Amino acid sequence: MLRLTAKQAMRASSQLAATRNPESSSYVQQIEAEWETAKPFREIPGPTRWQLFRGFQKGGQYHQLELNEVMRLHKQQFGDICLIPGLFGMPSTVVLFNAENFERVYRTEGQWPIRCGSEPVLHYRDNRKDEFFKDCVGLFSNGADWGKQRSAVNPVLMQHRNVAVYLKPMQRVNRQFVDHIRKIRNPESKEMPGDFLNSVKQLTFESVATVALNKELGLLRGTNQPPEAGKLFKNIEILMDSFFVLGMRPSVYKYISTPTYKKFSQAMDELFDTCSMYVNEAIERIEKEADRDNSKDYKSVLEQLLQVDKKFATVMAMDLLIGGVDTTSTAVVGLLLNLAKDPEKQQKLREEVLSKLPSPDRDFTLEDMKSLPYLRAFIKESMRVYPVTFANARSAGADVVLNGYRIPKGTHLMMTNSLLLDDERIYPRAKQFIPERWLRRNDVEQGSSGVLMHKNTSSFIYIPFGFGPRLCVGKRIVDLELELTLSNLVRNFRIEFKQPNENPFRCTFNFVPNIPLNFKFTDLKY
Repeated sequence: MLRLTAKQAMRASSQLAATRNPESSSYVQQIEAEWETAKPFREIPGPTRWQLFRGFQKGGQYHQLELNEVMRLHKQQFGDICLIPGLFGMPSTVVLFNAENFERVYRTEGQWPIRCGSEPVLHYRDNRKDEFFKDCVGLFSNGADWGKQRSAVNPVLMQHRNVAVYLKPMQRVNRQFVDHIRKIRNPESKEMPGDFLNSVKQLTFESVATVALNKELGLLRGTNQPPEAGKLFKNIEILMDSFFVLGMRPSVYKYISTPTYKKFSQAMDELFDTCSMYVNEAIERIEKEADRDNSKDYKSVLEQLLQVDKKFATVMAMDLLIGGVDTTSTAVVGLLLNLAKDPEKQQKLREEVLSKLPSPDRDFTLEDMKSLPYLRAFIKESMRVYPVTFANARSAGADVVLNGYRIPKGTHLMMTNSLLLDDERIYPRAKQFIPERWLRRNDVEQGSSGVLMHKNTSSFIYIPFGFGPRLCVGKRIVDLELELTLSNLVRNFRIEFKQPNENPFRCTFNFVPNIPLNFKFTDLKY
């Protein structure tokens, strides 16, 4: 059989995948043709287990390097594909560095894509003594169980019409955040304390809670904070810190309950108890409201989830809180840094927002949000310059050939798309913050600044919310949260940052803020 060129193979794969029928005979023939001539899996270049183990020890080439820095070294040494052998029970992982491979993985992932890295949550839920999660593992699961639950939640969280349900409560949280900034900043310098990240996390936590639990928890009020809300917030932080250690580093927690897993498990127990309490409270509140007013023409997200099942609503609330706080906080911090670093673009954004809402006291409507193109471009460019996650993880959904090597179905894959977001060959002037590059969708973005987006840039590079069936289920919530937060901040404050801001984020698997966030918020005069 003749071997297809990479472009021919990609074109054929994309066309066939568009039919969404990977079992078609032509698809099978395509895979067989490539598979016959591809190199065996064992020949994929990469470090040996000893090199990897030694490299992370003191004096080794990976010692004290962050994940993205380690992967850049691998790319330089091994090219567009490398095999990272598993250590201490961890699976081996194939790391991919080019967009053609990303696309092929997504096009062949099948009906129920398998996302790697959620093992700590799954282990906890599988081993919980009361077997609460036995028939409802949640969105961290895989296979048919995941497909069933995702099908139930999509009509609630992924539909544009439900955005109207989030708008009013999330605006209330945003107003609380603006008031909170005024209360905690230095009255003379107008600078925020170094732990301002905690306030940003409270903002994102409250925003998710208004959706998932149909309740404002009061963390931004400053006084009379409910103790259970503070405890819930703290447990989310513990979960995220230990999640990386358990999910990304070698660990024996599945066999022996390590100190980190004990902290993780206790936090999960308390998260479950608190979410269950809030869901039960919401049921009582919803029933009372229904008795008083039968004319209400909309249902909250929690009400819609409860129509599926009470257990389902509780698990979804937990999953939204676990997945929606840290990542959105990173995105908000990135927005603030870009506002502060570029006063001209900050002013341009402010003028657009004020053209729709000249009064900072007026709330946004959905029509207002639809007519703010520079706002959306600003957010897109910020998440390119400061991405939230380092990579996207999958298990190969079929036997597939990547970079000329055979990749068996089920192989763990890591697609390092964030390493391409600052590539000058893809995004001209990539180190610069230029929202204008997103204002039009032409093949070539041309204007007074020259080409801002190269022709035929792959749509599989910039995917901050993932792709396909496993697209982030909270995307609509996060989009609205970022748009409201950014709009309300620029119409209330002039934002500055006078401190050094080199390397503002560190990379675990997600990017997390790494510097004191002493932003200066000066009130605007109208």
